[in-house]
Amino acid sequence: MNKKRIMLIAPALLVLASCASSDGTTDESQDDTDDTAATETVEPEAATSCDDVAALFTTRGSANADLADPESSAVCDGDSIVVTSNGIPDYTYIGTSPGSPNALELEYSIPAVPTVAAATTDIPLLGAAAVSLGGVPIYGPTEGTGGDVGSTPGILSECGSHRGPTDFHIHYIGTSEDTDCLFTPAEVAAAPQLVGYAFDGYPIYTGADQYTSSWELTDDSLFATDTWAAHSYVEGSGDLDECNGLTDADGNYAYYTTDSFPYVLGCYTGIVEVTEAGEGGGGGGGEGGGPPAGDEGDTEGGGEGDREPPAEDEG
Repeated sequence: MNKKRIMLIAPALLVLASCASSDGTTDESQDDTDDTAATETVEPEAATSCDDVAALFTTRGSANADLADPESSAVCDGDSIVVTSNGIPDYTYIGTSPGSPNALELEYSIPAVPTVAAATTDIPLLGAAAVSLGGVPIYGPTEGTGGDVGSTPGILSECGSHRGPTDFHIHYIGTSEDTDCLFTPAEVAAAPQLVGYAFDGYPIYTGADQYTSSWELTDDSLFATDTWAAHSYVEGSGDLDECNGLTDADGNYAYYTTDSFPYVLGCYTGIVEVTEAGEGGGGGGGEGGGPPAGDEGDTEGGGEGDREPPAEDEG
């Protein structure tokens, strides 16, 4: 088996996320006599301790007879949650490229209690930016060409994942009435569902039916070659911030997946530092820094519109 170890460190400040209504209010704030129509978003339960969060990392069992059984677990270690998995999906694998997912030895260390950073940090152009509760790495919106994952039809399954040179990973959270994905269309429509955790320690929920991205496609000529330069963040144009997250009425921050760019994460809101990364893995590097030593599969760019596409396809 291949061995990959990713260490990410952040100071402790407990901020555990739940979801609010799209207008920023909760049910208690709505007077029974209020005639104003409001769209209610059901708040998911938030984990309340490191052990509670660690216990969330598990699988639903085997979903693919021809693949190894999926494995995902986590333990608390000081100020970190150490996640181990074999990267095998616990939902239907649909082959969109030759070969099948391999059972790996993946290990991620994420802060148990995230801290808001003074400035956002770029997610890696390639490689893992987060991890699902089932232990599958979650990548950003970029394919190996530097273009958007949506620029090549058929490269992803309807679940939003595929097997690439770095093995199986997720690019966006898709649903299907006909295929067993992470969630059903009805589940996603009913309320945000907890997907996993970003490498800065903040949770990731589904949000495609509740929230919209504030990124816009401003140069479609670059969509297939440099998706970051093709899109621009337009503050206030959608519900979410530049990193594809928001702070709810209770002061809890979380990321939400969207149907449009950046799909999962636009950047890291919390403090995140990579101290070690293996081939094809990785979180975000330090602000303004390049990819960690030895991590040739990931390329971290600069600010908005300042990312350069990688030279080879690792998506």
